[in-house]
Amino acid sequence: MDPHRKFVLIAGPILLTGICFVLTLGSVKDSRSAAPRQISVDVVSPLQNDERSRLRQACENVAQDIQVQLDRSNTVLIRPPFVLAGDMPEDVLDRLHRDVVQPTERALNVGFFDVNPTEPITIVAFAKEAGFRDFARRVDRRQPDSYYGYYLRSHRRLVVNVSTGAGTLAHELTHALAHFDFPNMPEWFDEGLASVFEQSEFSDTSHRLTGTDNWRVHQVLRALHDNRLRKTDELVQGRSVRANHESIDYAHARYVCLYLQDQQLLEPFYRKLRSRAEIDPSGWLTLREVVASETVSDIDADFRRWVVKYHKTQRQRTARNDRQTLSMKPIESTDSRAEAIATNKPNGKAAK
Repeated sequence: MDPHRKFVLIAGPILLTGICFVLTLGSVKDSRSAAPRQISVDVVSPLQNDERSRLRQACENVAQDIQVQLDRSNTVLIRPPFVLAGDMPEDVLDRLHRDVVQPTERALNVGFFDVNPTEPITIVAFAKEAGFRDFARRVDRRQPDSYYGYYLRSHRRLVVNVSTGAGTLAHELTHALAHFDFPNMPEWFDEGLASVFEQSEFSDTSHRLTGTDNWRVHQVLRALHDNRLRKTDELVQGRSVRANHESIDYAHARYVCLYLQDQQLLEPFYRKLRSRAEIDPSGWLTLREVVASETVSDIDADFRRWVVKYHKTQRQRTARNDRQTLSMKPIESTDSRAEAIATNKPNGKAAK
């Protein structure tokens, strides 16, 4: 074999490998020099062998996990027991925690919850609908066509589109906190209670949160007019919402809770039901006792009269500008899409 050709065959691969290695060094250097997204922690004290430190360490682990699922421009904050992440600057996300999450948690603890979170709660908040939808589909495999937010109990993670209002965050946060305090809460009450605070008003001291009238009342009144509203005992004893009437049942559950709140019975009902959930899993027996109703029809008839009168009264009510409020924009009805899915017909959007 020609010596020159032999040299090329032997030295060529070695030389080519060396060139590739040099080129790779440059790309590795560039990737390492790119500044990683920072995780902001509001505590600097050293970790110790106690429950508070354990929770903080768990939050840091969750923050690392959620970080890789977000765009590099997104922010991650650790505010135990919460890990907050989203497409907002750090100061905006921190203000969301300070002005919405903390006061809502405090008010709910005063009124309802006795058990504090023992595991991290992740709040993924997006300022724009596009980011919310992308995360929901890419990470959680959900199709939030007209959902404003959702809570994944298995991951203790709530994902919200905050451009729809702070009430969306309050709704999903109620789910997350309630599941530590009352994990076997019946679904109708879980949704009803969370929906109460999507439109609510803080007390003067910010220690109490009171639900107020919102767009869901029109779903109740329309169903009432069209004779499509379930009897209250059917809603409660059914325990779960109907897939093809989801929006009506959510609205119905919200206004049953407001019916109790208007009589100052919502908090007593919550605590009594929590204490006896094993013997009254739906809450119907507890509801009858708290309302002190002699017959099933009495509760339903009284509720139907009340909701019409309540809405008229609320329309005449003047909102106080000196109190902090939480609100959520109206959501398009889900009934058409749920019915389309059930009958294999195209059309419609999902809503929560």
